[in-house]
Amino acid sequence: MSKVDAMLLPSDEGFNHQIAETFAVVSQSDRSWTEKVCGAFCKKDGSLAIGWGLGKYTNRNVMDAYAGVSRDVEQWTVRASRMLFPTPEQTTVGPIHYEVIEPLKKIRLRLEPNDTQPIAFDVIFDGSIIPPFMENHEHRRQVFGFRTETDLCRYHQVGRAEGWVIVDGVKHVINPDEWFATRDHSWGVRYGVGNEPADVMPGIDGTMLPMHFLWSPMRFVRADGSEYSIHHFYLNINIPGFEYTFHGGEEGPDGIRKPFKGLKPALRSN
Repeated sequence: MSKVDAMLLPSDEGFNHQIAETFAVVSQSDRSWTEKVCGAFCKKDGSLAIGWGLGKYTNRNVMDAYAGVSRDVEQWTVRASRMLFPTPEQTTVGPIHYEVIEPLKKIRLRLEPNDTQPIAFDVIFDGSIIPPFMENHEHRRQVFGFRTETDLCRYHQVGRAEGWVIVDGVKHVINPDEWFATRDHSWGVRYGVGNEPADVMPGIDGTMLPMHFLWSPMRFVRADGSEYSIHHFYLNINIPGFEYTFHGGEEGPDGIRKPFKGLKPALRSN
């Protein structure tokens, strides 16, 4: 018995297939399967920051995105959503554009001038000095249950930013000396996607299961001009019997990670 495969995409020309299907579909029908990119461009003095992200929900037939700017205590955000079909490989949602210039090294983010908020930007992320680093594969079953709730790959990267941003009619130049940048890319089954199904136990991000989550890639420049990054992933669910998850370390231009042994968060207010 045969089945009808999904539509062909330009990616199908390559020799990268992992399942017996076209690139238009993923390996399973779980509605929480998601592929996401997100990141930030921040001025070192903290006066301006840009946040952005794009999500592809293959089994929900949706792609959405956000782009925001903060200035001191002010914030503006543009959100957009579209139907995924018939252009699942087009990483554009309304005025928000995500473009890969050089895989694993350079990407471009654009927010066109729009009628929603008085912001726009065009920025290139340059990660050519420090490569991206894979994180530990996230795999968790439902708390007090058996359903696979998280099965997720992710890599992160730090780099430089260059371009411009407009806020309230004022154009600011983004240069590598005054700005830094981070980004990540993840895909798989994940928690917190859409409303919780009515016939299953709530996931780990439900109000009945509060969690403490810290995740941060950070770029550093030594006095001699050499660069490195530090990253940590910490997850602790506030329920009896749950052991916290942690990984991270110092990451260098040579692709070598020097792992941390552990992390004990100590938060305080000034």
